[in-house]
Amino acid sequence: MKSDFLRLIPAALFFIYATYGTWFLIKEIFTSYVPFTLVSTGIIVGFIAIFRVPPPDRLAVETILGKELNQEAGENGFTIKTVAHRGAGLDAPENTLEAFTRCHEKGCDVIEFDVSLTSDGVPIIFHDTTTERMADSNVVVKHTAWEELSKIDVSIKHAYRDSFPDANIPTLDQAVEHILSLGQRMFIDVKDPSNKMISVILKLYKKYPELHSKAVVTSFFPNIIYWIRRSSPEIVCCLASKRNIFNDMILRCPEGCRPNRVLWMLQSYLVIAFEIIHNWALPRITYYLLGISVILLHKDNICRDTISMWNSLGVRVIAWTINSPIEKQHMTRNLQITYLTDTLTGENTIHNLQSS
Repeated sequence: MKSDFLRLIPAALFFIYATYGTWFLIKEIFTSYVPFTLVSTGIIVGFIAIFRVPPPDRLAVETILGKELNQEAGENGFTIKTVAHRGAGLDAPENTLEAFTRCHEKGCDVIEFDVSLTSDGVPIIFHDTTTERMADSNVVVKHTAWEELSKIDVSIKHAYRDSFPDANIPTLDQAVEHILSLGQRMFIDVKDPSNKMISVILKLYKKYPELHSKAVVTSFFPNIIYWIRRSSPEIVCCLASKRNIFNDMILRCPEGCRPNRVLWMLQSYLVIAFEIIHNWALPRITYYLLGISVILLHKDNICRDTISMWNSLGVRVIAWTINSPIEKQHMTRNLQITYLTDTLTGENTIHNLQSS
């Protein structure tokens, strides 16, 4: 009984604030020379309309991702069921050229990989903030020069290390050139929140124009997506999202505990507040400003209603990370959405992609 009453509190608060707010708005309209609420609403809507970035044309998105699974592909079309997460990191050392080649050999022609920056500004393909999980050494990537990182063997702890000896961290240019040479499509996941990554991605698209029909840029950071699309609206972008993702980043402390506990706790509470605002604004304001074509959602945050809601906004949903065969069948057959996976073992990943 006690828990039932606790669940009533949010509903009661919403009712009170909605009723009070409606009454206040009506009263303000008829008693004020300048209704502040309506003026504020107009300013917000005008601001969003001025600074929003329109999404790319639907055909441009379908050139990269094909038709959605719940649509007919057509005679010359294609659909994509599987995206290799970090190059299917359970099958080969993640985010390496060897992993990308392995994906191609297994027939999966869509690869997701992560981009970070070294201390000397070299964009590399690496996920973690440190090398501890992947190698015998433990250095912080953003504090280490490329010359040192290039010598690290990231296959040493992998289950199939004997099949992939001396796999190294590639640069962004090396990865893109290799993937394009194999005719593969790609998801470029920006892991570094630094504004330097904006110019990195823009320069990459200028150097490799075919990326406009081969690549999707994705990130957890809306500011990165916004400024990339603001500068180059034709780039197809995807926002990654998970409940409490920003709070997880703060609490995880991969480089060690924060030296100032009070400051760390204050930062955590501020991040929680930001999470609440971010989750509320994402389907209401953020997607509209960014002009995203795809949203990458954690599997625990996906249901039919969520998919329908995003589809009604013109945004397709892709799930991460799906490794269980049962979950893969559920995503493909029941929910009819594409998914990211760490392993291509045991599934048919040939999607009849057109050569281009």
